[in-house]
Amino acid sequence: WLEPNLETRASVLTTLAHLKMSAEKPLLNAHVPKTDIQAKHKVIRFGTTRKAEDPVETKLYEYLHQRADLKLSKGHIPCGFYSVINLDEGHPLYLETRFGGYDFDDNPIGPQFQCTWKADKEIVPPLDSTGDGWYVSLDELWSQALTYFEKKGLLTEDTLEYLDADPFVLFGIDDQLTQQALVKLDKFPSLMCDAGVPTQEEWSYYLRIEPADKEMQWLVKAMMETELPKPWTCYKGIGSIVCYLRSDTGQVSWKHPFYDYFRQLRDFCRQASKEEVMQVRCNRLLWSYEATRVETEHDQEPLISPEYISRMAEIFGYDVKKSGCVVRNCKAQLKHFSKAYRTKQDIDISLILKCREMLDRDVAKYAEMVNHWSSEVKEDVKFDLNKLAAGETNCVNCDTTALCFCLECKDYLCLNCYADLHAKGSRKEHAPFCLVPCALCVTLPAKIHCTFTDKSLCHKCYAMKHIKMLPPDGKENRPRRIDYVEQYNRYADFAKERSAKLPPRLDENDVPMLDESAYQSVLSTDWHPFYDARGVKFYHNFATGEVMRQSPRRVPNTDDPGAEPEEPTIQDVARRLAETSESFDPGATGGFMTGMAGTIPDQAGMSATAGSFGATGASFRGTGPMPLTGFDSLKSEVPAAVMAAADPENRNVRPPHRVHNKMELPLE
Repeated sequence: WLEPNLETRASVLTTLAHLKMSAEKPLLNAHVPKTDIQAKHKVIRFGTTRKAEDPVETKLYEYLHQRADLKLSKGHIPCGFYSVINLDEGHPLYLETRFGGYDFDDNPIGPQFQCTWKADKEIVPPLDSTGDGWYVSLDELWSQALTYFEKKGLLTEDTLEYLDADPFVLFGIDDQLTQQALVKLDKFPSLMCDAGVPTQEEWSYYLRIEPADKEMQWLVKAMMETELPKPWTCYKGIGSIVCYLRSDTGQVSWKHPFYDYFRQLRDFCRQASKEEVMQVRCNRLLWSYEATRVETEHDQEPLISPEYISRMAEIFGYDVKKSGCVVRNCKAQLKHFSKAYRTKQDIDISLILKCREMLDRDVAKYAEMVNHWSSEVKEDVKFDLNKLAAGETNCVNCDTTALCFCLECKDYLCLNCYADLHAKGSRKEHAPFCLVPCALCVTLPAKIHCTFTDKSLCHKCYAMKHIKMLPPDGKENRPRRIDYVEQYNRYADFAKERSAKLPPRLDENDVPMLDESAYQSVLSTDWHPFYDARGVKFYHNFATGEVMRQSPRRVPNTDDPGAEPEEPTIQDVARRLAETSESFDPGATGGFMTGMAGTIPDQAGMSATAGSFGATGASFRGTGPMPLTGFDSLKSEVPAAVMAAADPENRNVRPPHRVHNKMELPLE
């Protein structure tokens, strides 16, 4: 080779000539790699770098390959990367990456890629029965995607020629800007914003707080609601990263101006107790009010307002929409907090503990009241009928076996005690539920009715005494069991039917009967009074967010809240009094319990007939309303406005118009 002959030298020269000719004139249909790719991609989200303990898994999320311009490029394949290319046909083409996970043998799979296009994110190539649209190899995915576009004729030749390139370069993974952003994201936190405004979940990730951590979400909301200082503004930059710009110096940063403060507050709250966290939140509440008071000195709303009351209740773990009973004490405690904050610039922990104990007590009392009104008063009378029929309940007065239950006193009594206690007064009209006493011992309730002698007996007296006195043919008759449960059901049904047939009656104060909403009005804690900046009183409903000047207690009805209360006329009062008087029969005994639950002995001076179920006989008296005078007369008498409107001669009367005085005439 150092001293070649002429033939060898000639062959080498011929080979070099052919290579030169091939370089100057390329072969027909030969693929020429692209060395200049025009960047049309837009990175929507950079994603994060995968850092694994296993070096083999870490290597799967890195790339090292030779580009078309014969340059070596290396970098990281991010998880959650999202990029788009706007095609000339008007459709976007997306590329997304994700963490691949592990296979069945716990071997790392590596990053996975998915390609979609159009606004509805159609997967390319379309899904088949075996795949889910995610590929481990980006080259394989891109080759099938281009084949699909070419076969279907969805793209033009120019677009296909542009897309026939390295997908790492086309979508910006193999881009210096992307790799620099990934390195910076590993060192510094950034606020991501996929939509127009960052969501609470994105703010949580920015503060390194898990969205599932409910106890720390108040801190995330506080940072969301904090306004930027005046020199600072923000905008959405490349990769959906929120950038903060200082207008006076031109400084641009990914870091929120108050990020260090909220980061230190986050670290403190993770180590502090619940009471200390409440103390910090209450201090921040008053601090925010003082800050807004300085900015809006003339239009400042009072501290005792629906906004700050709801925020204070939230600090102690209550929602005013559901627990309106805490509003009253929240107002009082907020005044104490503001006084302490003005003097010491801090709220003592003892005030926090006292407020928490007070609010817990209010909620417990309200729950007890609701239970009382809903179960003990509103519902029908409940008593243990099984124990009463078994003779296991004692009289509350003499401690003997109880044989009746007073539906209005709600006491278990024997027959003699019931007769003594209900002999006179308003108790005489009470309605008892009585059992049949045993015909022999007269102390235990009868459980068996002998069909031969027609006597009701208890089990003990029937087995030990009564069966021995029967003749042989009487012993063959089977006794009938007394079912008190069925008897009580018939008793209740009959009482409801009778009460339904009665006409509407008028009580002594001309007050209508309470319906289902009456109990809600007693227990309602939705409307609460407040004062605005001008000192005018208004009412706020925390459940619905409504605000009104008029007191909600003055609203006459729900059909027309703005109407005046309708007062009954003279004819209405007279008609209803007449109906009530006709419905009362002074000679009727009203004994619908007679023959059903037995009767009280005659020597007691009363019978078991006690009127309607759950209603008193005093309601059906023939007397009308008591004549009242003074301010109370409006309850039974017709108002003067109604009487004047009923008179035909007064219908044309109009209020006089106000006449201007001489000094009030307009100047000409």
